[in-house]
Amino acid sequence: MRVERGEVSAEAVIIVPVVFLILLFGVQVATVFHAANIATAAAAQGAAAAAAMGGDAISGERVATMSVAELGGRLNSIPVVHVGADIVEVSVRIDVPQIVPGFPSDVVRTVSEQRELFIEEADR
Repeated sequence: MRVERGEVSAEAVIIVPVVFLILLFGVQVATVFHAANIATAAAAQGAAAAAAMGGDAISGERVATMSVAELGGRLNSIPVVHVGADIVEVSVRIDVPQIVPGFPSDVVRTVSEQRELFIEEADR
């Protein structure tokens, strides 16, 4: 049986780009999940700050922004805080670095938290 010269080189030319594409695809998926975790954590901390006794929308926005910065994310826009009578809702939008085209360029997570209520001892 005769072995063709250069057969290994031809196989490598076909296989190496496929392996790199799979590797980059895995890195992009991990990047999207990491950004989603950052957005969720920042929204949760912002909602907890805004829902605390004496908390307001400004404190929720500030805490969410600081949380994103501490966790290494990059905000796409200012966190949106809606303070209702009973519920606080915080939405955080994080940029996702693009490694492979076709993936989302940002991730949005929204967290709702019930407002803390102070009830006097006599009213319990």
